[in-house]
Amino acid sequence: MKIAIVGAGVSGCNLYFNLKEKYENITIFEKSRGTGGRLSTKYINFKEETKFIDHGAPFLMPHTDELKDFCLYLSSENILKNRYDTFLPKNGINKICSFLIEKEDLVTQTRITKASFENKKWILEDENQNKYDDFDILLLTIPAIQILEMDIKLEEEIKSQLQEVKYDSVFTLILHSNDEIKLNENILYENEIVKDVIDNSKKYYYKDFSSYVIHSSSEFANQNNNKSKEEIFEIFKENINDKSLNEISVFKTVPHLWKYGFAKTSLDIPYYFDENCKLGICGDYFHLNNVEGSYLSSSILSDKLM
Repeated sequence: MKIAIVGAGVSGCNLYFNLKEKYENITIFEKSRGTGGRLSTKYINFKEETKFIDHGAPFLMPHTDELKDFCLYLSSENILKNRYDTFLPKNGINKICSFLIEKEDLVTQTRITKASFENKKWILEDENQNKYDDFDILLLTIPAIQILEMDIKLEEEIKSQLQEVKYDSVFTLILHSNDEIKLNENILYENEIVKDVIDNSKKYYYKDFSSYVIHSSSEFANQNNNKSKEEIFEIFKENINDKSLNEISVFKTVPHLWKYGFAKTSLDIPYYFDENCKLGICGDYFHLNNVEGSYLSSSILSDKLM
């Protein structure tokens, strides 16, 4: 049995992890350079050390026993550390996803744009017309809108449901410095377009390295998500007050856009699976619109296939 998983975020990597004990031949395709999705970490080399800056989800705070048990397992494997009801990464939050899969089964920088079911097998094609074939099961874990953009035949019912899923974008700005600098977070919060400021240095107990992550409001990101991340950064600077500009000017900056950051709407089913063509879909837009939803949706679909 040969399985293809498209997307190496929480859903895709959790599917791989759960199914690997039963199915040996699994390939996971990811359009970016590595695993993680919104569990994303920026690596900064500093004084012959690697510093971690989590610019997606900064931590996990489980609301269900299922995710809590999973976090406790990751803690036992030295991936997370427990602080009250919150689980913090020890060496980058993207390690959650990379821990769950075997590197040799991951195909990166490969955007799957077409999938066809012929003679009871799935044939995949990427944006460079490279083909990957002979898959018995196809599992899609990418945003609903990206599935709809693929050249793939879907049942009308699930197609219409996927069309109802809407997204909020999020613009994030990484700040880092080789000097120990304390950012005045209250000044940043004076700006309506700033939703959250994460003290990344405090999370990792960095003493000689400063790093923060600013998350924009969804309204600001939605209005500008058709622009490049560099263009959005310029607009961001134009829309914050002078005191905030002074605060961030002493840091090195790295902008990032999550175009499909959060699903605003969700489907009232835990996952989708077509028995006829062995096509499965799961992600954060099934029941819960967050990372926990991604984990739960992929876990339930895994149970279905085991």
